[in-house]
Parts: sequence; structure tokens; C-alpha cells
Amino acid sequence: MVVCEFRQPQQYYLITKTKMAHNLLYYNISVLVSRQIVTGCCLGALILGTLLGNSLVCAAVGKFRHLRSKVTNFFVISLAVSDLLVALLVMPWKAVAEVAGFWPFGAFCSAWVACDIMCSTASILNLCVISVDRYWAIASPFRYERKMTRRVAFAMIGMAWTLALFISFVPVQLSWHKTSVVTWPNSSTDQHIWYRCDSSLNPLYAIASSLVSFYIPVVIMIVTYTHIYLIAQRQIRHISSLERAAENKETKVLKTLSIIMGVFVCCWLPFFVLNCMVPFCSSGAGLLCVSRTTFEVFVWFGWANSALNPIIYAFNADFRRAFISLLGLKSPLPMALFTCL
Repeated sequence: MVVCEFRQPQQYYLITKTKMAHNLLYYNISVLVSRQIVTGCCLGALILGTLLGNSLVCAAVGKFRHLRSKVTNFFVISLAVSDLLVALLVMPWKAVAEVAGFWPFGAFCSAWVACDIMCSTASILNLCVISVDRYWAIASPFRYERKMTRRVAFAMIGMAWTLALFISFVPVQLSWHKTSVVTWPNSSTDQHIWYRCDSSLNPLYAIASSLVSFYIPVVIMIVTYTHIYLIAQRQIRHISSLERAAENKETKVLKTLSIIMGVFVCCWLPFFVLNCMVPFCSSGAGLLCVSRTTFEVFVWFGWANSALNPIIYAFNADFRRAFISLLGLKSPLPMALFTCL
């Protein structure tokens, strides 16, 4: 009788423990699947939004002649093409890998890394070119009308794309961008390298590419937009006879420029800061490194800029009317939150 009393609680304990383990496993699987579904839906919505916005810009310029007649719109279409390529060549493959939990496309990784660097850099350089174009248009409007021809615009666009191509495919194809050993802080050691697709940048390439792709362009954009605001401020105060009206216009210009720079910096700055830090994490430099998940989140933050660019740069009155016509809308769209200078 004593033996039975001893075994019965033990068996009950083992059965209960097994059920708890099964329930915990089921819960973990359910949470993982739910997380993958939510991740897939969010990334899919971002990709579709990027495709739709930039496709509308390209279609509008292609269909309406008056949009093609303005030289400044060539810079906008170049930006839209670069952002469209981000949505076609970069985002979908990474989204599948994020949901699957591994890189399922094998040797395509190298080509994908090159496309990622090229398209992202081209998008940022196009933003820089747009800022320079707008500065010239406001600082010297008469000279701008004479000098800014289609040939000059195409030359500026060509330089941006050539530079993006040069710092992406050339180093990647020659393996100049890679580290000798693929490592990552907090990564599990049993993961095989071919199940992941990491850029694995060496410190020299990480810093050099970040300078060309972000830090130099963002400095140029800050300088040009600061000068644009100062010039616009002087012109508004000179033209406007009512002080309050002048203040309102200055505030509107400041808000527009703040949105342009704020969105760009918020999207890309965290990634490029980490992009320069991560290569030093495994070298004993004593830096405070981040997890892979944190890094990947900020990668998507950068790509999200491609979805926001059409809203910021192509929602002036001409483009809004073109979008209304393309979408077959009869009632006018509400005024956009952003106006182009």
C-alpha cells in the first residue's frame, strides 16, 4: 500500500510535467507563427505601399507631357525609379527571409547585397541631387533657367547612379566588402553561414561606403536646405507687406524643410550609425553592440524611406492632379500635408 501511494503521485507528476511541456511547446509555436504572420503582413504592406507610390509617380510622368516638360521632375522620376527598385530587388527577398527565419535563396545573396547597396545609395544620392537642384533654383532663378537643361539634369542623375553602381557591385563582386570571418554579436554558433545572408562588411568598407552613401549627402542636404530656408525667409519678408502673413509663410517653409530632413534622418541615421559600429564588434574594440534583430529593424526603417519619398517629393499640385486622373477619382483629393519648394 505504501508503494502504491508513492508511485501514484510520481506518475501524476510525470504526466502533468509532460502536459505542461507540450502546452509550452504549443504556445511557443503559436507565438512564433503569429509573429511571423504579423511580420509578413507588415512587411508586405510596406512593400505594396512603396510599389504603389513610386509606380504612380513613374506613370504620371510617363503619361502627362507637362510633367516631363519640367526639368526638376527628372530628378523626382530618378528618385522614384531608385525607390521602385528597392521595392522590387531588395525588400521582397529580405521579407521572405525574415518570415522564413533563414535565407532560402542560396548564392543569390551576393547579388542581393549588391542590389541593396546600389538601390539604397541611389535613392539617397537622388535626394541629395534634388536638394542641390532646389537650392540653385531658389538662389539663382534666372541663371537656373538658362543653365539647368535636360543635358545637365541627366548628367547629374547619371553621376548619382554611376557612383551608386561603383560602390556596390564592384566591391561586392571582388569581395572587397567582406570580413574574413562572418560573425555577429549574440548569434548562435550552430547556425550555418549559408542559412544567412549578411553583408558582413569589413570596417574600412563600412566606413567608406557609409560616407559616400549617407554622411556626405546628409551634410550637403543640411547645408542646401538651410540656405533655402534663409533665402526664402528674406524673400518672404521682402515681398509680404503684412508681418503676420510673412510669419505664417516662414513657418510653412520651415515645416516643409523640417519634414523633408526629419523623415530622411530618422529613417536612415540609426542604420548608418550601426553600420559603422557592427564591423568593430568582434574586433575587441569594446563597443556597445546590438543584436541582429535590432539591426534588421533599422535596416527596414531605412527602406521605409522609399515608401515616404513619393508623399514628400511628388505631392505638389501638378502631381496630385495627375494622380487623380490616373486613379479615376472624380472628387479632388484633400490638400497634401507636404508641399514642394
